[in-house]
Amino acid sequence: MENAVSQHYAMGLGDYLDILRRRKVSFFLMFFIILAIGLTIAFVLPPVYESEATIIIERQEIPPELVATTVTGYVQERIEGIRQRLVTYNNLVDIEKELDIFPGMRKSGDINEMVKLIRDSINVSMVDVKASTVKGGTTTATIAFTVGYQANTAETAKKVAGALADRYLLENKQARSEQAADVSEFLGIEADRLKTEIVELEKKLALFKQEKLSELPELMQVNMRLYEKTEGQIESSRDRVLKLEDSITALESELSLTAPRKAVTTEEGKVIRPPDEQLSSLIAAFLQSSARYTSSHPDIVRLRREIQVLGGQSSQASEVNKFISNITRLRNKLLEAKQKYADDHPDVLSLERSIVAMEAGLRNLDLNTTNRQTFSAPPDNPRYVALQNQLNAAISNLKEERSKLRQYNQKLVEYEKRLFQTPMVERDYKSLSRDYSNAQAKYRDLKNKQIQARLAEQVEAGEKAERFVLAGNAYLPTSPISPNRLGIFLLAGLLAFTGGLGSVGLSEYRDKSVRGRRGIIEVFGALPIAIIPYVENAFDIKKKRNRRGIVLVIVLLIISAAVFSAYTYLKTLQEGEVSANGVPNAQVEVNESK
Repeated sequence: MENAVSQHYAMGLGDYLDILRRRKVSFFLMFFIILAIGLTIAFVLPPVYESEATIIIERQEIPPELVATTVTGYVQERIEGIRQRLVTYNNLVDIEKELDIFPGMRKSGDINEMVKLIRDSINVSMVDVKASTVKGGTTTATIAFTVGYQANTAETAKKVAGALADRYLLENKQARSEQAADVSEFLGIEADRLKTEIVELEKKLALFKQEKLSELPELMQVNMRLYEKTEGQIESSRDRVLKLEDSITALESELSLTAPRKAVTTEEGKVIRPPDEQLSSLIAAFLQSSARYTSSHPDIVRLRREIQVLGGQSSQASEVNKFISNITRLRNKLLEAKQKYADDHPDVLSLERSIVAMEAGLRNLDLNTTNRQTFSAPPDNPRYVALQNQLNAAISNLKEERSKLRQYNQKLVEYEKRLFQTPMVERDYKSLSRDYSNAQAKYRDLKNKQIQARLAEQVEAGEKAERFVLAGNAYLPTSPISPNRLGIFLLAGLLAFTGGLGSVGLSEYRDKSVRGRRGIIEVFGALPIAIIPYVENAFDIKKKRNRRGIVLVIVLLIISAAVFSAYTYLKTLQEGEVSANGVPNAQVEVNESK
């Protein structure tokens, strides 16, 4: 029985329709309220128009192998750099004044908010394509980009987008020209600096060569040959010195045996000996006689007087007289000592030894050489004169050769010093030469780069370099990009229907009254015996009228809101103006949501 009752009175489509008929007021009330709000939002939100200008990036017409550009960096970097320069505070203020974008905000002094709105309304997007690389791969290349601006009127969007595109073209050309000029100027400054450095290095190198001229590495072979040549000259000079010394010794020996004068004979034919021979004979006789006679003996007195006469013509006269006097004095002392002492007495022996030494000294005097040089009468023996001339020439040659030998030795020391200093000089010389060569190489490289930079500068000044070309002017948009009124309307309808169903479910859930057979079955667990229809009284009729009035009022309000929204939308379209008090906030919301 219970199963039959449950199966017979389970919730069906009719029950749900009955609930909707009973709760239709709640459903339509919530439906129209949400729908009216959605319509109001859809038509009250200001339109946002976007205009874009397309700029193509044209590559350099002249092959980079011929003229390389000095403008570095990726295209995206340059585009973003230009954008950052354009959206600076001062630039945006100038653009707003020039195009009169927000006169109300400018007059009210809200400059910061105005600049922020303009900055947020600028859109720059890249146009990328897939390109093949040399290695066979693919890469993404930027061939163009678009500059767009969003505004509440189509004319403003077009005007600002066109101005921004023009500024992009101008900024790019100026930036590339300035960068090329800066590179050329920098290379010129560096080249001048290197030129000054090269001049200084040349001065240092010239001064170094001047100071170390004989010790330079390239003269090492020359110094080595000179060193070897000087060694040979020294050996030859030493041999000549030895030969000259031997020759002088031989000449002196021969000269000592040769009489300086010819033999002089008297009328009787007697040969008169030369004074030196006479002096030697007298000295020998004096020494022999002094051993036998006293100093006062007539022979001793005579011999001493003759020796003084002949010895006075010699430079050794004082020595001869000195020896004669000493010998005479010692002889006298010896005689006196022998009278007092025996022959082996020390004083006697000492005096004898002194006399022997004095006699030996007198005998060893070079009387011949002295007499030849000091006698007033010149030698007249031809053989003697010839030997004397040969001896003088040999002595002169010996002096000259010894002087040459000293010079050769000095040169040898100098060459040896040069050879010893050459490695150290070579190190310093190579260091200076290396710096000079490096500076020259850098200077040549910079000059070549400077020439290339000037060519690149000329290319940038013309129309042959990479440039931005306006391919599509900013257009006048025919429809706003936001808000999406149809989408908002459909979303509002969906939300309204969902909200209506939700209000019906909520009302049904909160209503605890028993209605129909479903309610009786739920309460009593049994089918009703009979159904008595509901009879409306005056209160029910009044209540129903009040509900209808409320619904009518709500419908009128919804219609008024819709009419107002349509009027506002149409007015915005016709006048093409945006209120500075309410529109910017809406625009910001749209931009942020986008």
